[in-house]
Amino acid sequence: MMHTGYLSVAPDGSPVHSFHPVPSAWCCASHVLGLPLETDRLGAAVHEAGHLVAALVGGIHVIDVGLTSEEALFPCGPIHGVSGVTQTGPMAVHPDRYLTMLAAGELAHQRWLRDSGLFTPAKAWAVERGAVDDMGKAVGVLREYFPGIPDDGYRQRFWQYRPAAETLLATHWGRVLNVAGSLGSRGHLGGDEAAALARLPNPPEPASDL
Repeated sequence: MMHTGYLSVAPDGSPVHSFHPVPSAWCCASHVLGLPLETDRLGAAVHEAGHLVAALVGGIHVIDVGLTSEEALFPCGPIHGVSGVTQTGPMAVHPDRYLTMLAAGELAHQRWLRDSGLFTPAKAWAVERGAVDDMGKAVGVLREYFPGIPDDGYRQRFWQYRPAAETLLATHWGRVLNVAGSLGSRGHLGGDEAAALARLPNPPEPASDL
């Protein structure tokens, strides 16, 4: 049975559909997470390392991975945070592997929260909200294979990849942490360099059709 998720309304009136329960009161995900910048940076590094290791295991070429510190002034006050990007080559594997890779980033972040003694339901929700770009990519892939479904339905389908991602992370958690340590301190790793840290081969980039 599919997890139906939780529905609520954001402060700006837009709908919010999430896997984790929505906090009773919130202004933005960054303030709900509420971590010091350096702690947040390590969480972001683990998130990207989760993507990277899942990509390598799934046969997806990794170009590079990087972190960016961000500051902004929201209506609810100033925020700081760290975002990351794992850049992969063209998808040349079964979509299930790509969707598992997308799910692995948030789930690595969630496991890091638990292992660090930082986990709360509200922080879990904030980490999920921080992975909105991953969700958007997943919905885009699923639209190609299951046209005509409302976005809430696509989110529910994507959530079905969480168990596979959790199993992959449990098997390769040491590799995730090894990559995250270097990424957190350096801020950027080339794909081959990151693969070496993970002790996994970086699959070759698919040849261009041109």
